[in-house]
This record gives sequence, C-alpha cells and structure tokens, in this order.
Amino acid sequence: MRVLLVLILLCAAGGARAQPADGLDYGLPVAVEAVSDGRTVALADGTVLRLSALDLPAGRWRDIARAALAELLQGRSVRPARLAPPDRYGRVPVQLQRDDGAWVQAALLGRGLARVDAAGADPAAALAALLAVEAEARAAGRGLWGDSGLAVRPAESLGRGDLDQFQIVEGQVQQAALVRGRAYLNFGTNPRQDFTVTAEPELVRRLEASGQDLTALQGRRIRVRGWLDWSGGPRIALIRIEQIERLD
Repeated sequence: MRVLLVLILLCAAGGARAQPADGLDYGLPVAVEAVSDGRTVALADGTVLRLSALDLPAGRWRDIARAALAELLQGRSVRPARLAPPDRYGRVPVQLQRDDGAWVQAALLGRGLARVDAAGADPAAALAALLAVEAEARAAGRGLWGDSGLAVRPAESLGRGDLDQFQIVEGQVQQAALVRGRAYLNFGTNPRQDFTVTAEPELVRRLEASGQDLTALQGRRIRVRGWLDWSGGPRIALIRIEQIERLD
C-alpha cells in the first residue's frame, strides 16, 4: 500500500485542473458514495457511473488508478455529462466534472494512469482535448508511460502475444484500399500477416458523407488505438475516425 501511495503522489503533477471540453451537458452536483474501480463511481442517489474514454491496463495500474480516483473524489460531489444509455450492468457512461470544475478523466490521464479509448460515444472535441492531455503525460513518462510493457507499439512489432488487448500502434500505411465497401489500411507488404486497420462499409459511407477518405492515408504515418484481434494478422477494427491520429 505504501508503494501504491507513493506512485499516486508521483503521478499527481498532471491534469488535476484540466477543464471539460465545451458542448457537454453536465447535470447538477451529486455526492460521491463510493469508488469501486478506476472507472466506476457510485453516487449518493444510487446512480452508478462509468468513466468514458478511458482504458485502464490490467494489473497493478488498475489498482493505482482506483486509489487515485478515490483520492480525487473523496468527500466530493460530481457533475456527470451522460453520453449514452446505461450498459448491461446498469452503469451510465459519462464525462465527469468534479464540484470544483476539475475534469476527472483529464486528471487521471494527466497523471499517466489511463490511456484514451476513442471508440465510445464521446464528442470529438472532448476526445481531442483528452488526447492532448495523454500526449503530454506520455512525453513526460508519467505513470504507466514509464512501463515499457505499455509503450506505443511499432506496427511491425506486433504478434499473437499482443492480441485481445487495447493497443496503441504507430506506423506508415503501405497500402489503403476499398474492397466491397470495406476499407483496409495495410502496414506491411503481406496483408495476411502484417498489421491492418479495417473499417466496415457503414463507417466508410459515414466518413465519405463528411468528406473523409480513408484511402487518402496511404503513405501517411498514423497512430491508431483500439482492441487488437487477429484477422489474417494483427488487426484493429475502427469504430470511429477519432481512433486515428495523423503523425505527418
């Protein structure tokens, strides 16, 4: 426990006063009843909240994030901005503001205790702000960013041992193509073995309707984040375009 508290204090430099992005509809303050893990908060009115836009790596970092969130919210009230209906466990996905105006997601990201998961229902502006907080913590090596096992992965380094986990991957798109409406971003010369990002036809159509063309990423260096599975090679299936960051 002493080590856990030391890590929390060391991580406390980043993000505690970051403000939520505009455009979110925050409710009235409600007292916090309990924190059950690094993303789940029970309120005094019986509502259970799930912090959106965060990935918490398994293992000790989840315990550290839970302790940090409890420290951030102890004796406080919060104002949730609901993003979607409750999940199957009854937890409401939210962006969360503390009673003094601090943005809770940004506080955890700034301490290096979480990574941005951009696949949810969060507004694009909020995700952009959170990605900036994450980038600053990553550059400073705070928290989990000092753990080599959680580093951003080069696309060419991925293997089966990396599957079934949230990953952040960087590389150059060697080939971008549409096949029967589905988009494929290949990061190597062998699409049956190398890392690939895919997008289903419905997402491709939505992007095209807004003037965005995934095939234009050919030759570009990008960072992509999401759940890594296997489909003839390691793959991340896009849910929304905010999972991709252009690096050039």
